[in-house]
Amino acid sequence: MDNSDQQSTSTPISDDIEQNFLTQFSSMVTTDKDELIKQFQTIGENLNSNTAMFFLDMSNWNLQAAVGYYFDFMTQSRQPSMRLVEDLTIGRGEKITPNTAIKLTWLVQNNGEVAWPSGTYVGLKRQPNVIPNLPTLSYEDLKFYVPAILPNETVPVSVQLVSPPQEGVFETVWVTYNPNGTSFGEEIISRLEVSLDGTMAVTQQFSQLETISGSDVNFEPAETQPNEPDDSDMFG
Repeated sequence: MDNSDQQSTSTPISDDIEQNFLTQFSSMVTTDKDELIKQFQTIGENLNSNTAMFFLDMSNWNLQAAVGYYFDFMTQSRQPSMRLVEDLTIGRGEKITPNTAIKLTWLVQNNGEVAWPSGTYVGLKRQPNVIPNLPTLSYEDLKFYVPAILPNETVPVSVQLVSPPQEGVFETVWVTYNPNGTSFGEEIISRLEVSLDGTMAVTQQFSQLETISGSDVNFEPAETQPNEPDDSDMFG
């Protein structure tokens, strides 16, 4: 692996750390394998001799090359992470009427060490833990794409769904996925009570009207939103 590949896969922080170690080791010239292993282990507090020997052996016992391979491997092995910060859903805690479109919104944080890749999305977990005696939800393939934010940044994420036709409590479990469909981070659990006297949808509609009245109204036809689910996709 050449230096250009190494730089393209490393974060700025790991690049600086790696460069410091490479500079430090450039003045160390020895052919003693035991000494090379000890020197390699100084780059990590919990780095054992077997790991050091593996990277040194694969680099023909070139200390600088072994350090480069190690940092490149560590960068590539990092996985994205997500933490739920706050539930921002308008009307949270209110009941929802049956067969009603609603929007759930959460503030989430990238609490990992790498940026989320482009194409990251939030989707319903394949087998949600639904409260008994309610129909199985059937919109697990919906995808709601989220921005590729950097570590420690936060972003609001919204999903849309339609409440079940029956009254009662229902639960959905949402997960963040990378573009390859691998989930990461915390699960987001949403519990809603379906009732004929629900007010949540009305609260959300009033909030939307207030937002529109406070901004310039665009009279051009709205484009169809690809993430908005069709009622037939929800509960059959």
